[in-house]
Amino acid sequence: MKKNIYRIFLTILSIALAGCSNAENKNKSVLPQTDKEDFFLDKPKIQSLKTSEPQLKCEQFNLDVEDNIVCTYWNNSKKFEKEIKIQEYEIYPSLIEVHELSPTEYNFFTTTNIYYKNKNYKANIFPNSRVQLSNGNEVINLICNKDSCSKPFLWGFATESTIRDNPELADAMMTKISSIYTYNYNTYLKKTSSQSVKDKLAVKVYFENPNLDDSSYVIRHVDKDSPLKNTIQEYLNGLTPEEKKLGFESSNFGNENFTVKIENHIAKIHFTASDLTKDLRSPQQVIDFTSSIDRTAEQFDTVDDAEICVNNTYNYHMSFLANEEPVDCPF
Repeated sequence: MKKNIYRIFLTILSIALAGCSNAENKNKSVLPQTDKEDFFLDKPKIQSLKTSEPQLKCEQFNLDVEDNIVCTYWNNSKKFEKEIKIQEYEIYPSLIEVHELSPTEYNFFTTTNIYYKNKNYKANIFPNSRVQLSNGNEVINLICNKDSCSKPFLWGFATESTIRDNPELADAMMTKISSIYTYNYNTYLKKTSSQSVKDKLAVKVYFENPNLDDSSYVIRHVDKDSPLKNTIQEYLNGLTPEEKKLGFESSNFGNENFTVKIENHIAKIHFTASDLTKDLRSPQQVIDFTSSIDRTAEQFDTVDDAEICVNNTYNYHMSFLANEEPVDCPF
């Protein structure tokens, strides 16, 4: 009797365990176990270009002043600390297809490598929202026309369609260049204005700068004795390398020596120029030179106006360039 009861108990236990096992198996996949990444082969991988350490060295390119200013600004901007999201770009096998209004090549660009669509590419990154991929066999142009992918770049890529929708893109490059000049100049003024030199007077010396407004100037420190004379001499001394990088230009046409005196709040300045045939290039140069000297002189409280002669000629503007009869300098 006990044996029969024991057999019945074992039978019931076996049935119960079998039921639990079947319930657990219903929650398991019938597919063989494999690596998750291998299993989801159709899941797209995000193509991205990470350039936390951009390979952009402006000194390796033979750049003019303007290109060097833009390249340096771009390099210092730390824009490449964020990844470039390639999946948000438009792809063109040839730039001819986009009817581009942007330059296709620049004198500078940054480089990196990218793994894109299961291939390795060298990537040239241009400031106008374009990435060019090449591997020796093919070239792919990736263009960003969305705000979400524009952070690494300086301005957008201008095409006929994008300019139609966003007219400001037509002048985006020049607008950005102008803002860079303004930014660099304000940085220079902030630094220089806070500096002082013992027993020296900080003065403004006006030069031309086509990238800034007419009120732009450089700061020099001169002896406090005869500050007007010393400041005009600073103009004749020319520009420093730093000032040239800021976009300043000099319109001096060979003026080397001068005399100056103040009478009735009028600065009377007489220059002597060496070789006008070599150094005098255009009427605008004379106008710019005169304007710079006027503004430089009139910053002083003792000067309300300035009169200028060159080579003993009072009407040097017209005499030098329009063959007008010269009028002798009255001072």
